[in-house]
Amino acid sequence: MVAIIKCRDYEDEYLRQLEELHQARRLDWEWTVTRRRDQWDKGSHLLLIASMDVYGNFRITRVGKSVRRRGAKDQEQQLRVTHVRPLRRPLALDELLDELTAVQRRHLVEEGQQTKGTGEAIRTLLLQLRPEVTEAVKLIEGATEPWNFGNKRAAQEVALQRDATLGVTRMAGIQAPRLAEWDPPAEELYDDTVPPLFLDLVGGAHHPDEPLDTPEPRPGTSPARSDMLSDQPALEDHLVMHDTRAMLGWLSDETSHVAWREFHEHGRTLLVANANRTPAEQALGCDIIFYNVTRHSLVLVQYKKLDAERGGFYYPNSDRNLAKELVRMRSLDRYAEMHAGLNDEQRLDPSPSWIKLCHPRSVLPHTTEMIHGMYFSRRQFESLRDDGRLKDGRGGAVRFGYKNVPGYLDNTLFARLVETGQIGTTGTSTDLVRQQVIRSFRGQRNLVFAALSGEEPPQAKRNAQRRAAQ
Repeated sequence: MVAIIKCRDYEDEYLRQLEELHQARRLDWEWTVTRRRDQWDKGSHLLLIASMDVYGNFRITRVGKSVRRRGAKDQEQQLRVTHVRPLRRPLALDELLDELTAVQRRHLVEEGQQTKGTGEAIRTLLLQLRPEVTEAVKLIEGATEPWNFGNKRAAQEVALQRDATLGVTRMAGIQAPRLAEWDPPAEELYDDTVPPLFLDLVGGAHHPDEPLDTPEPRPGTSPARSDMLSDQPALEDHLVMHDTRAMLGWLSDETSHVAWREFHEHGRTLLVANANRTPAEQALGCDIIFYNVTRHSLVLVQYKKLDAERGGFYYPNSDRNLAKELVRMRSLDRYAEMHAGLNDEQRLDPSPSWIKLCHPRSVLPHTTEMIHGMYFSRRQFESLRDDGRLKDGRGGAVRFGYKNVPGYLDNTLFARLVETGQIGTTGTSTDLVRQQVIRSFRGQRNLVFAALSGEEPPQAKRNAQRRAAQ
């Protein structure tokens, strides 16, 4: 994302003082400034800082990184500007903007954040006109700051949805770098409200009047929205899947809080939805439902947390919800087994139900890093509950942790097994997927639902495509 800010006289003087004070000592510094809130509804940008010359014309004199902070007043937004780098050759703002196309100029914001298409054009033109600033721009865009949210339940729910969303893209074997470009909530989250959805915090949605690289959205496919959310459209690009309207309907029937994104790669389309309907204090965790439409394969992952980030354990006997959740998973596994056919694809494990035990996190990096965790099939999990090696907790209680679990799948191995079709059901119908979506909501769980469709080339070809993309 790209933004422009025009300095007032006193702000420009203050910036010069900061530069003189800190650069002599080679220390980084930051600048806090306020602007109209309606110009900054997303908070992380490559910032072009313009100052007025003696003739009253604005010139780009510096570039930096802006991050939205809490609102200063009713109509004002506080911005934190860091990694400021001066341009050796200031560039007239009009000279830069005159190079935009007519369509891009229609969506130009004189001061504030730009739309995706216009911002990308401005960035490209800046590097063409001032190639010496390329390294500074790369440094600014690569400067990511973690989100420190403490122990708030609402923020923990966002963290789980983020991890599950990254997880389904890996299960699909699709690179989704845009998921690293997310904007953490600027305001404090409260546990007695429905937390924001991770995909609502991800940038990259097109302005409705900007040209797209893909066809226009189908009419009538706008996702249902909660009044709590911003007006930023959550549905990106067009929807190509035959089942999309039905899938969206399953979610909308249960909740009005839904966000969608669509990813394309090598002839395949991955649709990802985030949905929830309960305040954080009532939520019981997060489910992943991953449905490979082409292969009729279903994988369900249920999240559980260790009790500490370092050296933590999960105590199944202390989890009041575990018994009914296992009943649900056993029922799903039996259903899948009953409907498996002799001619279906063979799997290492054809059961759909899995559990991920993951670290609780109070800090999230702005990268595509997932939360470390251990994956178990439902059968393996129940077997380990009777394993004497795990009965080393308080009073001989069963506990799962890195120190005592004899074996598990990590993020990389689990995602790779799903992607290559080594685990997951065969012959699964959309009716069964719909049942699981509804059961997730009735169990008061947040949901990350993904559907993969399109070409399914041999694994060797997919491996070659992956290597070429790296």
